[in-house]
Amino acid sequence: MKEIFPKLYGNGALKARLGKSLLAPTPDTAHAYIIEGAKGIGKHTLALTLAASLVCEARGDGTKPLPCGECESCRKIFAHICPDVIEIGRDGDKASLGVDAIRALKGDVCIYPNDLDLKFYIINDADTMTVQAQNAFLLTLEEPPAYVVFLLLCESAASMLETVRSRAPVIRMQPLSPDELSAALRASLPTASRDKDIFDAAVMSAGGSLGRAIELLSGDASAEVAARRQAAAKFCRICADKKKSAEALAHLCAACTNSRDEAIKVLTDISTAFRDLCLLKKSSDAPLRFYTDRAAATELSDSYPLRRLLTFSEEVASAIESLEKNMNVRLTLISLLSRTGMMN
Repeated sequence: MKEIFPKLYGNGALKARLGKSLLAPTPDTAHAYIIEGAKGIGKHTLALTLAASLVCEARGDGTKPLPCGECESCRKIFAHICPDVIEIGRDGDKASLGVDAIRALKGDVCIYPNDLDLKFYIINDADTMTVQAQNAFLLTLEEPPAYVVFLLLCESAASMLETVRSRAPVIRMQPLSPDELSAALRASLPTASRDKDIFDAAVMSAGGSLGRAIELLSGDASAEVAARRQAAAKFCRICADKKKSAEALAHLCAACTNSRDEAIKVLTDISTAFRDLCLLKKSSDAPLRFYTDRAAATELSDSYPLRRLLTFSEEVASAIESLEKNMNVRLTLISLLSRTGMMN
């Protein structure tokens, strides 16, 4: 069977669906797609891959993947030197994509492709287009020249006008599983797994985003993430014993009182850890988002009654909400421990 989108990790159902359309005798593809997903999840990679697939010179070769990555069209697209792949985005640090960029695009679509049979427009941060820009784009999006394909990248398609969304199918990219993300990281950064603690911290903290995981493995961020995860894991172990209230308070204050933002990040990791422990009460095969050692996490989960785990989950979420409302950090932490029975 022909391999589809070899450069794109995970997203098996998405690749199968697009592959079926692309490999039809006459490709059954749309003139525009909205590619939705979190930052760093691979939207831009998918856009380039989809573009390359539509013009790949080895499409009919059953022995090569699609796109092949070797023909001249593929090489130019993935090297970002193809004149027929045009990127549109916000200008500098602007918060939105304005109407001027869309007007320039509308003038350019009338020019035929240089090298390829198709011309691709990748619109980055499409969900930041102003209403005026979206309205200006509507007619061109609805009736582009036959050689034009629009690829609109966004974090949330819901932020765009319904009139825009109705003119392009939405492709929703799924987060990578921890195993998929680990494999992708090792392929992208062969030395990334030398420090297991830091590697595991990046994998479990990236929310399934390869780009985010790579970012977390760079510079000081990796050590900070690992330290927060260690603090969260230790807190969950301490709280398994109600008699350790003083230790729990001391540990939580030491981990959280540097700043309100840091406290929120630590509590967010604690919340994710308790989420895992709750799920393990229901199924030993539950998908984990914090713990990498399933056996150890299961043992810790068994040391808690389910009601107590649920109480911790609820109260940690409440504490995060309080801190986001600018409540005093230390008082919030004391209240958290009191409400979970650790201060009785």
